[in-house]
Amino acid sequence: MEAFVERYRSLFYHCISQFENDHSAREDLFQDILLYVLDRLDQGSFDAERGSFGTWLYRVAWCRCVDLKRKAGARRNPKLTPVGDSFPERADGRPGPGDEAGDEEVGDLVRRGMSALDDEERALLMMRFVDDKTIGEISEALSISLEQTKYRLKRASTALRRVLLNDLAMEDAAR
Repeated sequence: MEAFVERYRSLFYHCISQFENDHSAREDLFQDILLYVLDRLDQGSFDAERGSFGTWLYRVAWCRCVDLKRKAGARRNPKLTPVGDSFPERADGRPGPGDEAGDEEVGDLVRRGMSALDDEERALLMMRFVDDKTIGEISEALSISLEQTKYRLKRASTALRRVLLNDLAMEDAAR
């Protein structure tokens, strides 16, 4: 037994090092793998016709490491279900009070920012994001090319972003 352990210790540790960094945990894993391998040998699961003994040992050790890591992960992340409580099929899609307050605040900022834009920029952004029109539909409505529509939308969104960032910077400076 001692000769077996000494001969294959490096093989086991090479495998174990892929899964575990802590020295004491590596020792525990080594002992577990050793017992597991010996149990598999007792059951006669090694077949010399299918490959070498060293390859078989490494494969058994690797699979055991994977199994133990999965088991440890499952213990760390238990799936808890309270007894007697029933959960609805779907979460309530309505926004909560915090979401509504945040939406109002953001909405106010965007409305203020939109009012600072020129008429064309405001119209483009309204068609795209409020009326939910495609770039092709906006292009047709304004009788301009797709490229020109994309360019103007980009310029309008950049202008809105600049206004919003300036307003937020001013508010932060006022605090």
